[in-house]
Amino acid sequence: MRAAFHTTQGGTDVLRVGELPDPTPGPTDVLIRVKAAALDRVDVYWREGSHGMRVTPPHIGGRDMAGTVVALGEVARRTYPQLSVGDDVVAIGLRGAHSELAIAPAVWTFPLPANCSYEQAAAIPTAGRSAYDALINRAAIRPGEDVLVFAGGSGVGTFGIQIARAAGCRVITTVGRLEKRGRALDLGADAVIDHYRDDIVARVRELTSGEGVHVVLDHVGAPVFADAIRSLRPYGRYVTTGVTAGHLAELHLGRVFEKGLSILGVGRPDEQRVRQVLSELLRLVERGSVTPVVHEVFPLDQIAQAHKVMESSDFFGKIVLSV
Repeated sequence: MRAAFHTTQGGTDVLRVGELPDPTPGPTDVLIRVKAAALDRVDVYWREGSHGMRVTPPHIGGRDMAGTVVALGEVARRTYPQLSVGDDVVAIGLRGAHSELAIAPAVWTFPLPANCSYEQAAAIPTAGRSAYDALINRAAIRPGEDVLVFAGGSGVGTFGIQIARAAGCRVITTVGRLEKRGRALDLGADAVIDHYRDDIVARVRELTSGEGVHVVLDHVGAPVFADAIRSLRPYGRYVTTGVTAGHLAELHLGRVFEKGLSILGVGRPDEQRVRQVLSELLRLVERGSVTPVVHEVFPLDQIAQAHKVMESSDFFGKIVLSV
């Protein structure tokens, strides 16, 4: 099979596209002929060797994929009779989605949502699961609440805006480029803050009549943490799904105590929780309440260019590879 891979860690020059052995599914797995696969920040970390990432070469990146079932393991066939060879599916693998053939656990494999392309479906699993679990399960957003979504042009951000809007919340988001403002408003944001030029806390106060927001959704981390906490109203909830820009931040415990704040993490859920969350999210996608946002689709041969766009942060939504 053709695959995008690297045998050493470093810059985009270490990425290769070539032939590798076909993977063999285990008893609980599904073998998928990949049509589209998402690129995530973790793929950059794997390639760079940053964030403590170590790999066993040859390393094939990618976790989220959409394609057609080629084979199922014996246990997978018995446990998930709704899955059959030839079915179009969306799935999360542990890695290896940037290839013509990839393996996913059957428990994380779902029918392709109606009216959803392979490219859109591949954009859903990791970013969508993170945003949904954070907002619906961890922060328990309620209709009428104000929600601040940091980095509204990211994968998590685009899902977060739509999920909060579908739940009946008022959404404020931040973006770093003027051209992203209109797209965020089109997704359902009620207000957009420039996180490079605006005073985020002051703008949040202005937009909420001085009260602050009920919930903050953040995956940026250290650079925005202080503003995130200061943007919360009393008994507000801060929830993080990642730390793409830094993981060490200071927390004023007196402010947490006095305002009754909740500091939450989305966590690394077990396989059944992932299945539950994705099942619920995919129903929202089928109903049209949430639409996966794809910034650009790159052919597999342009894996290095896709990585460069990811590193630039000059994108809105998910970057996807066509296999």
